[in-house]
Amino acid sequence: MSFENEKKIVPEDIRKRKRKKVMFVILPLVLLLIIVLILILRRNVSPTLDMSPIGLDFGERKNEMVFTVKNAAKAKGFFQRGVTPLEFTIDTRQAPRWLAVYPTSGIVEKEPKTITVKIDRRFLPPESVIEELRFFSNGGDRVVRILAQKEKNKIIVTSPTANSTFSIGDEVSAEWSATSGVSNIVNILLCLRGENIGILAHNYNYRKDSEGKGLFLWKARDLREDSGYSIRIEDAEDPKIFDEVGPIKIFQSHTAIKVLNQTKDHQFPSTVQFIFSLRNQNNHAVLFPAEKVDWKNIKIWENDNEIDYLESHALLYTQDDFQLQVMLVLDFSASMYETNEDINKMLVSVKDLINSLEETHQIGVVEFHRPDVPPMVLQTFTSYKNAAKDALDNFSTSKTYRDFSSCWDAVLKGLQQFPEKPDPDIFKTMVFLSDGFDNSSFHTPNDIITMAKDRDVHIFVVGIGDLREENVLKNIAFETGGTYVHSENLNVLQERFKQTITDVKGQYKIKYISPKKPEDGRFKVKGEITYNDVTGTPLLEDEIDPSLIYSKTNVGVIRFTAPSIIKYNRAEIFMWCEHIPRYINDFHFWVGINKPYQVTLTSSNGGGLCQGWTLSNLGNGWYRLTSPDPKDPRKYLEFGAFGTLCKIVVTDINEEELVIPFKLDNSIYDRGQAFYGGGDTSQTGMWSTNIYVGNITR
Repeated sequence: MSFENEKKIVPEDIRKRKRKKVMFVILPLVLLLIIVLILILRRNVSPTLDMSPIGLDFGERKNEMVFTVKNAAKAKGFFQRGVTPLEFTIDTRQAPRWLAVYPTSGIVEKEPKTITVKIDRRFLPPESVIEELRFFSNGGDRVVRILAQKEKNKIIVTSPTANSTFSIGDEVSAEWSATSGVSNIVNILLCLRGENIGILAHNYNYRKDSEGKGLFLWKARDLREDSGYSIRIEDAEDPKIFDEVGPIKIFQSHTAIKVLNQTKDHQFPSTVQFIFSLRNQNNHAVLFPAEKVDWKNIKIWENDNEIDYLESHALLYTQDDFQLQVMLVLDFSASMYETNEDINKMLVSVKDLINSLEETHQIGVVEFHRPDVPPMVLQTFTSYKNAAKDALDNFSTSKTYRDFSSCWDAVLKGLQQFPEKPDPDIFKTMVFLSDGFDNSSFHTPNDIITMAKDRDVHIFVVGIGDLREENVLKNIAFETGGTYVHSENLNVLQERFKQTITDVKGQYKIKYISPKKPEDGRFKVKGEITYNDVTGTPLLEDEIDPSLIYSKTNVGVIRFTAPSIIKYNRAEIFMWCEHIPRYINDFHFWVGINKPYQVTLTSSNGGGLCQGWTLSNLGNGWYRLTSPDPKDPRKYLEFGAFGTLCKIVVTDINEEELVIPFKLDNSIYDRGQAFYGGGDTSQTGMWSTNIYVGNITR
């Protein structure tokens, strides 16, 4: 190769090499530039707000709901780097009291965010309400509508159900459900025929969970038999919200019946009588429903031979049918006022007892409040019930200094109001109500028991509150043939006291006319009484000399009860018949009163014998009492019956005592029947006597 050719080749090679070097440098720069441009041009997608649901309807029952927040934006294409997170805020500054939201701010990336909304129905307005939640975010703004309706608050008693039956002493389960708007506390009431008779639970906090179900157990104790009970559960903060379930029957399942306080009252003419109390295994009264009071409840034997009930006319009477005296002894001392919230509740309970008495029954009141003032008789025995209630009201509202208690002296004072000699025609009771504190009496509980037995008075005791002498109170009741009831406080006294009212009325009389004559000699009587297939023990027993009671059974016995003290210028006098001869359909009598007066029939509930009869005022003091149909033997008064004929109310009495002449015309009877007083048969044709009103020595 020549030298010239070498010179030509060298520059071209160099140029190529230079071009290669330039490309090696430029290409990376271009690529780098492209990458830089891509990085510069590529960016995140803006967030997009998406919510579901866009509104919440809580209706009447829901308390909590949720909605979700999503970032709906998506990165598409090479130049979309990703999605910017959604940042949100919920404005709750003006949210109402019933509305709560959580959380109120946050960031949403790939996963949705749950927002919880709660409402408190207690603070909802009565009407339906719409609230708007304002939602702000970097992906847009929204409004969430919240709709809520005030729930119709309810309490629904699920147990017991209507027509449930329980025995006294059973444990009863009260169960209910309550809507969320009902408060956490309820009052549980026991009602009888629509009236509240006791608080089973007060301000009972029942709500253990959000469902609002409640449970309360109670014992059906110290109740009387009845099929009209009901249970009422009410919101303690709003008693208008309640549910009441009834009727519920509560009965005494008698496993034993005790016959107590037996009194023998055999009298002319040939009348055998037993007065007694019936008690169950808890020493509370056994009460016969009115429809079950029948001679078929009894059996009587003379010398082990069962009598002929139709001929002898065996009769069973309840306390409503015969005379009852009740003396109330009430504690108004400082301890009663200072340890009990409302002494007026004692007065309400006592008035329940007074109102439960029949028109023939008599009531008296003794109070004690301080030892240096002797116990005071607020009201002597009277059948005028308003007089006793007025006496209680006047004393309880007076400004009285109350101090230490002298309850034993007060009870003795009450016992002294009864006649010294027992009177079998009257069932005598005392109701003693106290907290049992005694720090100043001269007499002792033994003195009380002794006098009560001497005067045949049965003491029914109601102890109130935290008692120091409860065993003493129980013993007084036991020894005198009464009953004891404990009331935890005055709030439940009214219900507890109803048991005492029942116990006072749990007295009975069995009577029949015996065919035995004096020449038959002494005979033994046995009697039994049965209720709901349970026979009372011990049996009624006595040995009787017929010569002491024998007389003609066509002679009836009349007596009168009149007040010993005249009050309010009026007197109520009752005309009683101890024995009705056969075939009696008429009475003809005269009342010699020169003051305003009125003669009326007594009710059957008060032992009245002549319901449905006609009472005619013949003028000049004469009255005629005739059966609905004098020719119908079925309308005659029942042979051997006992009860009241009429009531005489005299007004405008300004004297302290009054003597009222009375005559009964026996000439109207054509079969030898006649009526006299207390075995006095010396008068013929017209029987005359005097009715003594006021404290007159007879």
